[in-house]
Amino acid sequence: MTLLLRLLLAAALSGGSLALAAAPQDDATAPAPAETAPLRVFTMGASVSAGFGLSAELATEKDVALSVFLEATLTERGRERVTFVDEGEGWFFNAPYKSGARLVDAAVAGDADLVVGVDYLFWYAYGNDSRSAPRRAKGLEAGLRQLERLKCPLIIGDLPDIAHALKGRGPFGAPIVNRSMFPSAAERLAMNETLRAWAKGRPNVRVLGLADLMRRYVESKPVRVRDLEWKVSSLGEALQKDLLHPNARGTAWVAMILVDQIAAIQGFDSDDFRFDEAAVLAQVDELTRESRERRADKERRRAERKAKREARAREREEGEKGRGLAPTR
Repeated sequence: MTLLLRLLLAAALSGGSLALAAAPQDDATAPAPAETAPLRVFTMGASVSAGFGLSAELATEKDVALSVFLEATLTERGRERVTFVDEGEGWFFNAPYKSGARLVDAAVAGDADLVVGVDYLFWYAYGNDSRSAPRRAKGLEAGLRQLERLKCPLIIGDLPDIAHALKGRGPFGAPIVNRSMFPSAAERLAMNETLRAWAKGRPNVRVLGLADLMRRYVESKPVRVRDLEWKVSSLGEALQKDLLHPNARGTAWVAMILVDQIAAIQGFDSDDFRFDEAAVLAQVDELTRESRERRADKERRRAERKAKREARAREREEGEKGRGLAPTR
């Protein structure tokens, strides 16, 4: 006899009834409603995405990625709803085909809700051709094929004119790029047309006008986002000494321009983001505080070790002089 039949028989014999409904749970033990996971935004690309050169300006241990600036735009509400994942790669230029494939792999494996590729396509078009990694139009086609693997919304930067960077100064004093890396003006314009035609047939794709932004910097024309306006009087206001990579202020503006586009994508909202340059830079300062402190501590200890070495060298030299010996070098 099954347990259920035994219970029914016992209830019948006792003249009572058997309630089969589950007993109500205590509110304290009831399972909490499932929390919605934050939307995952992957930033993937080359040195601009990786924040090349910003460690020098911000005195941090390592370069400060674009994703940090994007995080700095988040409001209190936004921090609960959105998270940014850094996939910027400073060495992208060295092997764009391999790097591009790896970054798309990471976004796919990470279930990205949105991918932002400000400079993802740059080194597919710029740089020196090789048989294994052709650039220009063939390179652009290869980059777009990688992006077609993404099923989530995408914001992708177009190709800017960077001729002004030939007058810049990189870490070793010379320009960081050379003319042989450049497509012709006609090639660049044609590739941007190809990109826009590719994006037009894909509702989930938005093109970020990086070319227009750089042109505005060069021509000292206003840059606008929402009710903010910035008229760059010289390239040094927005770019580093290499005249290629944005400085901290320039990166903050790129971040605000980006989140203005992100806010229009389904699932995101304008209330997730702040559009205030000073507030964004202040938040970047807070987000990088520990990194600055660690760098300052390392530099202090390095200076202390150097001072001790120099003190010991002086002591040896004075001792040798006292004994009438020639100082050792």
